[in-house]
Amino acid sequence: MRIKLHFVSRVEDFRKVIAEWFTRTLPEIHERDIDIPLDVDVVVSIVGPRRSGKTFMVYSLISKLRRFVPTRNVLYINMEHERLRHLSAEDLGDLITAYYEIGKPDHMKPIYLFLDEIQVVDGWSRWINRIYESKNYHIYLTGSTSQLLSREIATEMRGRSVSYTVFPYSYREILKLRDIDIADTEILAISEKRGEIIAVLEEYLQHGGYPEILDNPQIREKLLQSYIDAIVLRDVGERFNVEPLLLSYMFEYLSSSYSKYFSGSKAYQFLRTIKYPVGKDRPLQVLSYFNEALSVFPVEIFSRGSRAGKQYPRKIYLADNGLIASMNGDVDYGRGMENLVFIELCRRSELFTKFNVFYWREYGKSEGREVDFVIVKGGRVSELINVSYIRSREDVMEGETVGLEMASRELKCNHKTIITWDYGENGNIRYIPLWEWLLEK
Repeated sequence: MRIKLHFVSRVEDFRKVIAEWFTRTLPEIHERDIDIPLDVDVVVSIVGPRRSGKTFMVYSLISKLRRFVPTRNVLYINMEHERLRHLSAEDLGDLITAYYEIGKPDHMKPIYLFLDEIQVVDGWSRWINRIYESKNYHIYLTGSTSQLLSREIATEMRGRSVSYTVFPYSYREILKLRDIDIADTEILAISEKRGEIIAVLEEYLQHGGYPEILDNPQIREKLLQSYIDAIVLRDVGERFNVEPLLLSYMFEYLSSSYSKYFSGSKAYQFLRTIKYPVGKDRPLQVLSYFNEALSVFPVEIFSRGSRAGKQYPRKIYLADNGLIASMNGDVDYGRGMENLVFIELCRRSELFTKFNVFYWREYGKSEGREVDFVIVKGGRVSELINVSYIRSREDVMEGETVGLEMASRELKCNHKTIITWDYGENGNIRYIPLWEWLLEK
């Protein structure tokens, strides 16, 4: 157990880190499809999986700020800097002391604090709340934790916070990076660009959208493995004090379960089979840790009663298809498509602050008809979505439509969609190609 000596000053550590910041040059920045304001009177949190591009979003904001705010009035601190390990909220006062010594900000201009990966600081929220009340700073936080979502910190911040979600690049953003015009999907569908956008989709499905991966495809595997190590050892292992071997086994098991059902009892049996001693409740607990680190997402069955839903297995999705490829060697088209759809739903719902996502299964039957995604907005089922590797009308399977029709009647929802690989048709059920659905506003 680490013993914290509160009387040890961290001013010198912060001086070194702040001096580094003021001598740095911002890297080249690709604009993302996320609009984060610079003039709001609330704490802004930028939330997303590790390596999804949060820091570069911050650099983009800082670049814009420097047009009208003195450079010394904008401070960026990465709380995972090697000089800043084992920080607690009591140390953050030393940050302000060092900043005024080194930065000498202009008090007549706004002062902006960007605190990256704030979740590694013990008790960070108390300090943030206190300096926010001083009204001396505009505060932006980033983190790879669901604790930074507005719904999680709303009570502690008394409603004075907003959150924005950053996932790895979307399909739309990748096409923009490659200078492919996506303004009109109807023209795209019949133009010579169709083959190109399908090729980009295949690459996206197999390798994901991590920004660093797209810039360095020659070291893709090494980068992905380093991300997995950071998720397992740092985001979960260090934070929740879980033994690395258990986390490695569990991440391997969860990664193989993407777009499939997961049950705590089966995971427990898996660990027993490989002779790893663990309590029956431990797999579900570890799953919750990976979920809090925004790397693995469990989806529950739709049920009118919250307790009833807990009795069914969850469906598992990962934060990026690159993680799937790294852990499994390749990505199955059907399951990979479903994972991409889930990630996009996460984006559109701002990690389920705008709407919630469930799955549906025929009541009382473990192998009955099912629907991949049930969209619930304002307490009402607004859409039913299945995902299937369909390339033509002949590929449509009865099970895909029967499950949707059964769920439609039971849940009283007529908005039914099947997301296909490359087949479209409008009717009682809307069929839409994955590339076109990903480009919808």
